[in-house]
Amino acid sequence: MKTEHELPAGLDDTLGWLLAQVFQNHLSASQRALEGFPGSQRGYMVVNAAAHGCARNQIDMANQLRLDRTVMVYLVDQLVEAGLVERVPDPADRRSKMIVATDKGRVRLEEATAVLRFVDDHVLAPLEPGERAHLREMLQRLTAHYLATGGDYREACATAAAATDK
Repeated sequence: MKTEHELPAGLDDTLGWLLAQVFQNHLSASQRALEGFPGSQRGYMVVNAAAHGCARNQIDMANQLRLDRTVMVYLVDQLVEAGLVERVPDPADRRSKMIVATDKGRVRLEEATAVLRFVDDHVLAPLEPGERAHLREMLQRLTAHYLATGGDYREACATAAAATDK
């Protein structure tokens, strides 16, 4: 495979290293792009999930976004204070709170999403449009798999341990 830059020998086919390089590039660029957004990327993800009704309540949303529950409380407090989301009693369980995007939150989400599209375009610039779509599809499949299994990595760890015991 031809690349624009020579990759370090030994790391050039190491999935974890390759993913980390792309992730760090995207993380750095998106942090700069979301500097004014309360909670930065985490805040963006919470408002996005709230706007799309991705989770039934705050605890489910924290689990889905893989955020510590305590961090989630402080983050939602910050977003409520900024007027981007609100906590609403769940009609099915009044003890539970749903996180709902406000109109202001939806506008800020739309603006931030537009900026993040430029970040995505920058990170994915070496790929052709079809390759970009294919990469997203594969990442969606992988993510759906790990969400469906609850992110249980015990089987992978057991397989790795068995391979090293030989």
